[in-house]
Amino acid sequence: MVNAAEALSLILVGAFWGCTNPFMRKGFSETKSTKEKRDEGNNNNYPNSGVKSFVSKKIFLLANIKVWLPYVINQLGSVLYYKTLASSNLTLSVPICNATAMVFSSITSAILGERVNQPGRAALGVALVLLGVAVCMYSSEEGTVGDMEGGKVLENGEL
Repeated sequence: MVNAAEALSLILVGAFWGCTNPFMRKGFSETKSTKEKRDEGNNNNYPNSGVKSFVSKKIFLLANIKVWLPYVINQLGSVLYYKTLASSNLTLSVPICNATAMVFSSITSAILGERVNQPGRAALGVALVLLGVAVCMYSSEEGTVGDMEGGKVLENGEL
C-alpha cells in the first residue's frame, strides 16, 4: 500500500524526471546550433584532433547552464527514486514514476511552446495515464480483504 509520503515522493520523482527532459532537449539543441555557428566562423584548414575536439565539446557543454542544470535536477530525481524504492512497493513505484514523468514532460513541453502534432490525442493520453496511475494506487489499497463475519483482515487477498 502506498502512503501519502511515498505517493508524494513518487510524484515528485516523476516531476523531476519529466520537467527536466524538455529543458535538456532545448538546451542540447541550442548548444548544437551555437556550436555549428561557432564552427562556421572558424574556417581554418586544419581539422581538430579527436582528443582536442572531444575536450572542447565537453567544456562547451559544462559551460552551458541550460544543459547541466536540468541534468543535475534530473539526477536529484534519481537519488530520490532510489531512496523511495527502499520503502515502497516496486510494482507500484516504477509505473507511477514513469507515468507521471511522461505527464510532466508533456505539460512542460506544452508550456515551453513545443509543437504537438495532435494536441487532443496528447491531452487524452495524459488523462488516460493519470487514470491508470490512480487505478494502480487504488488497487494497491485493495490488497486486503475483510472477513465480514469474524472481522478478520486477510492480507494479499488470501482466503
